Amino acid sequence: MPLDIDDAAAGNGDAPHADMPAAASIGQMLRARRKLIGKTMKQVAAEAGLTEGFISQIERGISTPSLISLYNVASALETSVDTFLSQPPEHTHSMVSHAGARRGYNVETKERVYELLERGFPGAQLNGCITHMPQGYASEITTHQGEDFLYLIEGEMLYEIDGKEYLLKAGDTLHFPASLPHRARNVGPGPARELWVGTTRIISET
Repeated sequence: MPLDIDDAAAGNGDAPHADMPAAASIGQMLRARRKLIGKTMKQVAAEAGLTEGFISQIERGISTPSLISLYNVASALETSVDTFLSQPPEHTHSMVSHAGARRGYNVETKERVYELLERGFPGAQLNGCITHMPQGYASEITTHQGEDFLYLIEGEMLYEIDGKEYLLKAGDTLHFPASLPHRARNVGPGPARELWVGTTRIISET
């Protein structure tokens, strides 16, 4: 069962909501794809920069990956994130992104939403996403190619980059090589919103 998608809320800071399939459905899709191409969990974990235990938890529906980890796993499974979205983004290559027109993509729960920002022109190197993270959210440790730039729009987040912690509040930024092990945790009293700009092409061009 593909992931559900809902319209993003118009520029008021509220995350869009959608009914989510059980985490097991994501795991079932990933397991089926892994077996189809004949890879072990250990191989997928190594290529995705994740632990074999976490891959096992995903497949059993115990855990669900962040969007970037889903990208890493999809790449290791020789497919794309689009495979797991019921309505992959349309590539209009609009130079303008209007808050009320963006879609929210749920990967974990209905409170955790990704607003994927349209690439402004074909072949663009930068990719953007606004992530809505509920109170208490904590990501898994991950790595990937390229570089990440983060701007915290709202809330208070603790980022761990290569074992060192960085506390960010609204208005703060963080820029680092994405090849370093990193994870994030919402340590504030409420939800947080983060603008991510990076060179990792999470959603394919076509």
